[in-house]
Amino acid sequence: MNLYENIFIGRQDLSQQQMEALGVSLGLFVTQHDGEVVRSEYCGFRSLAYPIKKNHKGHYYIIQMKADGETVAELNRIMKINEDIIRHLIVRVDAFEDRENLITQAKTYTDEFAQKDTGYRNSDNKTIVKEESDIEPVSEAAGE
Repeated sequence: MNLYENIFIGRQDLSQQQMEALGVSLGLFVTQHDGEVVRSEYCGFRSLAYPIKKNHKGHYYIIQMKADGETVAELNRIMKINEDIIRHLIVRVDAFEDRENLITQAKTYTDEFAQKDTGYRNSDNKTIVKEESDIEPVSEAAGE
């Protein structure tokens, strides 16, 4: 059996309880087909980068599992058919991350990066502009 991570996004009009029930039912499918759910986690209601099927927000859910290829193929087919799931991705991994919540961790990383770096960088990777007040106007004659 191989290790897989399955992340899917549910419609914005679902409740958290409906989304968790959907995740449990997909995990139950895996266990009924001789697989094992290692971790199953609801990751929250977040804004999408772009609208998907007229949804601007979605419920994120992650399932880490051990299963064979046939089970994963059937799970993929079921998720394509389900109207409550607007996007999904199943990825084979070598080992599971021991972190609490991968989506929250990614958000924390981008927040820390945004707080540390507010300027532009040149090719030497040095910050050259920190604030808009540091920008000097360029005259049109200088460019000619």
